[in-house]
Amino acid sequence: MHYRIATVMALVCLTFFVSAMSFAQQAPSASSNLTLEQLPGYENYRRVTKLRRKLAGGGRVFKLRWTADGQSVLFQKNGKQLQLQLSDGSIAAANENVEIAETATEERARKSPVGRAKQRSSERSPDGKWIAVYRDFNVSLQPTGSNELPARTVTTEGNDRHRFGTGCWVYGEELDQDEAMWWSDDSQKLIYYEIDEAGMKDYVLTIDNVKQYTRTQGTRYPKAGSVNPKVELWVYDLTSGEKQKLVIPGPEGQYLFRIRFAPNSHALLVYRATRRQDTLDVLAIDVDSGAVRTIVSEQQNTWQHNQPQLRFLEDGRRFIWETERIAWKQFELRDLDGTLLNGLTDNSDYPVHQIVKLDETSGWFYYSAYSEANPYNLQLHRCRLDGTECSRITSSPMNHGDFNISPDNQYVIATRQQLDEPVSTVVYDVQGREVAVLAEGSTAAAEAAGLSPPELFQFIANDGKTTIYGTLHKPANFSPTQKYPLLIDVYGGPQSTGLENVYRAANPICELGFLVAKIGNRGTIGRGKAFESANYLQLGVPDLDDQADAVKFLGERPYVDRDRVGIFGHSYGGYLSALAMLRYPDVFHVGVAGAPVTDWRNYDSVYTERYMRLPEENREGYDASSCIKLAKNLEGKLLLVHGLIDDNVHPSNTWQLAKALHDCDKRFDLMIYPQFKHGIGSTYEALRWEYFHRHLKPQL
Repeated sequence: MHYRIATVMALVCLTFFVSAMSFAQQAPSASSNLTLEQLPGYENYRRVTKLRRKLAGGGRVFKLRWTADGQSVLFQKNGKQLQLQLSDGSIAAANENVEIAETATEERARKSPVGRAKQRSSERSPDGKWIAVYRDFNVSLQPTGSNELPARTVTTEGNDRHRFGTGCWVYGEELDQDEAMWWSDDSQKLIYYEIDEAGMKDYVLTIDNVKQYTRTQGTRYPKAGSVNPKVELWVYDLTSGEKQKLVIPGPEGQYLFRIRFAPNSHALLVYRATRRQDTLDVLAIDVDSGAVRTIVSEQQNTWQHNQPQLRFLEDGRRFIWETERIAWKQFELRDLDGTLLNGLTDNSDYPVHQIVKLDETSGWFYYSAYSEANPYNLQLHRCRLDGTECSRITSSPMNHGDFNISPDNQYVIATRQQLDEPVSTVVYDVQGREVAVLAEGSTAAAEAAGLSPPELFQFIANDGKTTIYGTLHKPANFSPTQKYPLLIDVYGGPQSTGLENVYRAANPICELGFLVAKIGNRGTIGRGKAFESANYLQLGVPDLDDQADAVKFLGERPYVDRDRVGIFGHSYGGYLSALAMLRYPDVFHVGVAGAPVTDWRNYDSVYTERYMRLPEENREGYDASSCIKLAKNLEGKLLLVHGLIDDNVHPSNTWQLAKALHDCDKRFDLMIYPQFKHGIGSTYEALRWEYFHRHLKPQL
């Protein structure tokens, strides 16, 4: 995702290890070298940080158990065992002799975790007799202790660029593909990947950067518009010892991922996406005959979500499917033969969220949805499996979660909260009536600490119609007659969570003298397809516009100092932070950009092309979103931060922006962490607050 930098530039950048803050625009003031511990307000910052558990406000219960007669529920609160009588809502000490209802649990096979962007190197057969192993670019079968048969060699022709039984970096990172070998339920068939990386380029990092001699580490990393891995699927038959390639038709450069067997079936399910990722098909492949058929097809004018929820019913044929064919994410019931049986939620004018519970015995399907006037408030709904009798169960206009539905489908226990109101645990009946409050959160700890309540605010985006929400935290003992610098905390990337309407009594950063805001910009999830796709082909435009417009909106308040505004974030947030300083130099005065993508031509193909298409298809969009192209606009103070061995957002992003700023005779600051990858620890957080204090000069 990044261009190779010149050797001279690399050597120059290495000098920054010693001097963390380079290219200072002016001589440092007497307070410029203060560490975090020396900053005014640090004691309050530390105090609020330590108080976080108390500031959560309680309001939760534990060890919930429904009784077999359906008349009560047992729970633990503050270390005490209590029992709620559902008939009258009374709560008393628990009767531990009551019979507890059996609760169905969804069993999931436990598999060993894998590292980021990697695939498992071994898979055990369901019958426990074999372990499929990826080693030295090939697949073999190793007998377990109960199997006295000799090991089997499945492939021998693998090499570094043409591998079997594993995946590749971009499949792991962007398609969440952590498996590369799959067993049929009867343990007689093994499916495995073939990965051909011919023509792909390596991105080379230096590692061991703090040792006397460095080493290099290369990763085949397809950048936007470059050669992608070619992926095929093979099936090995244990009975015959033969293998054959599964011929999967489709356009060149298609992605094959999220692979699994349908329950009790020889039908292999494969998600197939076009390289542009505006089309997604679910394929069912007969591993005996190799026949391929499409059972679901989704297509969008923008990008298509590549991992919709799919959950099979007990018959192994019907399944619940998440679709975005209309303006909102919905659920529908489909058959493995490709038939749409019926919609489940398609009469709603809001997006659904997740499958919560499927009770086939009673015929009820439960799901969460953003159906409240506030689009960040989750509610619980249910409907029949034929799509009838749809209703909302949680009735409070707050954000709900942690749903626990009674075995007889008559009650639900849920938590509810909002930004300025702590969690409470509530019991509703299925008609939406509140039966009891098991535990109620408290703001007492926040009030005792003198904290200012947080605020959920809203304004209209520059399209003149879309409501944008944001949260604002203020320092303890906030005074509306004082002016405060404003910090924008940003991530904002597509398909990320914009805001969560959850209780947060305080933000410790505020205690250093700042207001801190977070904005649910266009492009983030949970508000419908149009909202999520607003930055399609133009990353860094509507999403950043919303950040800037939030500053302008808040800047109308007398206590917000519009001349002292900072922005910070990491990864996509680092990108928006750097871009903010270049697109809106009159709005943002100080920025700290961690691991920023400074030009989308530098980032990986799967992620970038999903939202921007190929560079040759959208040259104007790539240029408009490029920090490199806008370097001449820098006016404020910018600190760039990067890990030297970042194999996700490559360091050359920062090197390229540094060179562009040099070419424009712009001054900036830089901190390099030689031992860190994409995630950075060490002094990073403290450095950020010190930098903002130095340049925004909050007055406590």
